[in-house]
Amino acid sequence: MRPRFLFLALFICQLVGVTASSGQTSGRAPANSDPDRSEHPRGAIRGTVLAADGESPLAKATVSLRKSGSRRGAGERTARSDDRGQYEFRDLEAGKYQLSVNRNGFLPQDYGQKRVQAFRGQRGGTPLTLGDGQVLSGMDFNLIRGGVVEGRVADQDYEPLSRVIVTLSGYQTVEGERVLTPVSRAQTDDRGQFRLFDIPPGSYFLSATQGGGFPLFGRRGRRGRRGRSFPPTYYPGVPSPELATRIEVSAGGEVGGFHLTLIEAYTYSVSGRVLASDGSPAQSVRIITVNRSGAGQASLRGGAATDLQGAFTVAGLLPGKHRLIAHRGRRQDPQIASVSVEVIDQDIQGLMLALGSGASITGRIVSESEETALDWRRISVDTRSAEGVGRGLRFGGGGGRVEEDFSFRISNLPGGLYRFSVSLPPGNHYVESIRAQGQDILDRPIEMNDQDHLSGVEVHVSPDGSRISGMVQSEDGGRAVDGATVVVFAADPQQRGSYSRFTRTTQTDQAGRYSLEGLPPAEYLVCALVEHEPGRESEAEYLNGLEGDSTTIDLAAGEMSSKTLVALEAPATN
Repeated sequence: MRPRFLFLALFICQLVGVTASSGQTSGRAPANSDPDRSEHPRGAIRGTVLAADGESPLAKATVSLRKSGSRRGAGERTARSDDRGQYEFRDLEAGKYQLSVNRNGFLPQDYGQKRVQAFRGQRGGTPLTLGDGQVLSGMDFNLIRGGVVEGRVADQDYEPLSRVIVTLSGYQTVEGERVLTPVSRAQTDDRGQFRLFDIPPGSYFLSATQGGGFPLFGRRGRRGRRGRSFPPTYYPGVPSPELATRIEVSAGGEVGGFHLTLIEAYTYSVSGRVLASDGSPAQSVRIITVNRSGAGQASLRGGAATDLQGAFTVAGLLPGKHRLIAHRGRRQDPQIASVSVEVIDQDIQGLMLALGSGASITGRIVSESEETALDWRRISVDTRSAEGVGRGLRFGGGGGRVEEDFSFRISNLPGGLYRFSVSLPPGNHYVESIRAQGQDILDRPIEMNDQDHLSGVEVHVSPDGSRISGMVQSEDGGRAVDGATVVVFAADPQQRGSYSRFTRTTQTDQAGRYSLEGLPPAEYLVCALVEHEPGRESEAEYLNGLEGDSTTIDLAAGEMSSKTLVALEAPATN
């Protein structure tokens, strides 16, 4: 009997295989990429961690190594420097790597970075290209100490204010706009004093504001119709950074004596009720407020919680435009509602918010070519707010992750204007179009209301991206320049800007080589810059100023071009 059962099992398996193969459709998702498992000689990277003087070795420094193009922390290896400051990574396969270091008492640093960056994710060092069995020696770091800013905060009666949030900020470019971005924060102690440390050298603005955004109560514990609060104040005592005095911080330098006086101002409240989806009062629902200052900053602040009748009052709001977001639940069945209000000179009452599932978007990654091979685990599809408040806010909903069948779902979006953001793994593929309801929305924002559900979105990926590679040399004699930033942008000024898919940057490796792939077919301008500030390539005006120093390249689908570039000084920043 056993041979008969064995024959029957083999027949069924064969039949299932034939059925599965005959059921394939032509409108297909991209094939999953299969990693190359062949054996190659392994290499190594080694070097020394030194203090800024270049002579004093630093022990106990943590050196991190990751593949270029991967997120920090993803597949990262670490090594610790010994008493001589030396570190080593062994058993490395060929490829491109990023090297960085952290050491207590010193500023973090990427290998080969040309300028000290004040903001996270902007360090932009030199990628290292490692061949089969190659050993890269002399990959050294020279670490500098951060600066210190100290001072005191008091009210108009010269009484010290405790638990005041003090922020040191600098300008950076975010999605085409110069915005004031926090570099360091601290809270004042019981004497009103603060100390900010590990500050990269640079030019900054100092500000202080009452934490939490809640109003102050009168001396007798009662609050009138209008509350009082401390609005943000910039050193030396002005309401905006445009009027403020810059603070210069040097490497390892300590500057102090900054005195900030906060003046109470009238604030207003917004009140109303939150209802559940069945019309009953929604209890214990958290209300937060999002507002945007004239300095280009978007802030997310605490607000209030609903009572047993679903009523809420958000107090301590300064005049301006605010978005109130009510949300309940974290992972299972999260609900959300939002409304925009403008506070002028009086309280706002009688708002009504109805909780729902929020806006959602569903779709899949598709390709018309059998050659497209993508790792679904390294693809993300998300939304970015097109209203100047950073990435789309979600509370407990899905977003960003692509499933194994290349489908995706973005949920629990507050109403607003959004743009799609698609991140693909390294390779020569690019997003050709994003189709929804018969229209291509790749380069256009979409408006979503709280209860909207946009389904059937198709993100079309093409494997026929364009490539560009080459060398970057110095102006004097053709010396290879490592760590230079190569900027590629559209020749058509209409295709430039904060969300342009035609703008890309990369850094040259230790031999001055660079390469970019996955570019959409178009006519481009390309140039190489030293000490380029990351993010400025999203400013159309910045790119316009680079036109005269750039080389024109017309790239067709699947075409590769090679260009040798001369490194130039990047335009000055404010």
